[in-house]
Amino acid sequence: MDDKQPDAKDNYHVVETPRDGKDPAIEVDAKPTPDDDASEHAFSFFALYRYADKTDAVLMVIGMALSIVNGVVFPLMAILFGNAINYFSPYDQDGINETCLNYLILAIVIFVAGYGSYTCFAITAERQMRSLRREVLKHIMYQEIGWYDQRDASELASRISGDTVKIKEGMASKLGEAVQFTCQFVSGYIIGFVKGWNVALVMCAVMPMMAITMTFLIKRLRDSTAQSQRAYAAAGAVAEETIGAIRTVASLNGEPRAVKKYDEIVHKAEAETLGLARFVSFSFGWFMMSIWLTYAIGLWFGGYLLSDQNDAIRTPGSVFSAFYGILFGTMAVSQISPNISAVASAKGAATEIFKILARPSKINAANLEGDVPPYCNGKVEARDLVFSYPTRPEDIVLRGYSLTIEQGQTVALVGSSGSGKSTLVALLERFYEPTSGQILLDGRDISSLQLK
Repeated sequence: MDDKQPDAKDNYHVVETPRDGKDPAIEVDAKPTPDDDASEHAFSFFALYRYADKTDAVLMVIGMALSIVNGVVFPLMAILFGNAINYFSPYDQDGINETCLNYLILAIVIFVAGYGSYTCFAITAERQMRSLRREVLKHIMYQEIGWYDQRDASELASRISGDTVKIKEGMASKLGEAVQFTCQFVSGYIIGFVKGWNVALVMCAVMPMMAITMTFLIKRLRDSTAQSQRAYAAAGAVAEETIGAIRTVASLNGEPRAVKKYDEIVHKAEAETLGLARFVSFSFGWFMMSIWLTYAIGLWFGGYLLSDQNDAIRTPGSVFSAFYGILFGTMAVSQISPNISAVASAKGAATEIFKILARPSKINAANLEGDVPPYCNGKVEARDLVFSYPTRPEDIVLRGYSLTIEQGQTVALVGSSGSGKSTLVALLERFYEPTSGQILLDGRDISSLQLK
């Protein structure tokens, strides 16, 4: 790098930066060092709720309690259905009326519990996500420029938009549903074994087939849908790029190539969708077969126990109560895994977000600490500056560079590309911190001055 200072006689004083890379007075470790925020951070699940206040805590407790109520109460329909069967033989109108009233009460309780649970979790999730998004954006905005050099801007934007959506779902509705279906599973099986343990045991031999089928079906649907969406998004990107630059494409006769590329991507999406359709068709057929097979085995065995006058099963209602209790519990099992996966995904997404929040900025413009000089004469001095960009730590841009600019002087920085002209200005603006050395303003190290 050269700098030119015009004097009164139009003479120029040349200051050169050593370019041989072998300055014995400077020792620089050119090995790339991992960014301090790349290290692993361990965050507990409860860290998801770090922005919850007292209102959020109350809403979450209410939502959790209502989810438990919803899960426990739903299988009670099995008991009511069994009672209704018993009241038909011998016929008991008062008993049927009572059962219908209990069904109405149960429906109201399930409605209130379901609505209240979802509403409470939705409100608290939005409140906490508002705080989280604000803090993430604020933290990103105050990171030093070198941190941005190592990242993609679109990735940072997706962290705020996409990852926070995953966190919101996992910490709220999906968590509530996981608790609800877990309680439904426990409640259903308790009812089944209390009303008819022998019928429940026989049904437990068949129910895992239905539960496993539904679990795999839901997982495959979720994964394949995401893959299809990515494929169609890629196809849409090709179409958008081609249409947006249609003049260039037409001038280069690139229409056939663009159509071929688009067709290849769409064909992949089509193959994925057709494969999913075949799998869903088979799985759904297998699932329905499992349900009716369970019906056949459960009802047959219950009828056998009734005809044999078994002491464990005395009424037809007990058979149906045990049957539907196990059925409701098993249906809940297939819903637990997807919701637990959503909660785990929320924790994974939060880990990436919290890594950003846990990283202190090396040059924080929000920090009001530092000296505020009462005046500024304008003398700038660079002393033994050594610097390399974070993305190219092995490429030393400034190697022991020194320069003094007196008040009122005009200095031109001249040199080839990569010689450090803009780098020196960036260091002066405190976009970066030098690896070693100092930049002084009126004798004060600029790193000791308040940025604002």
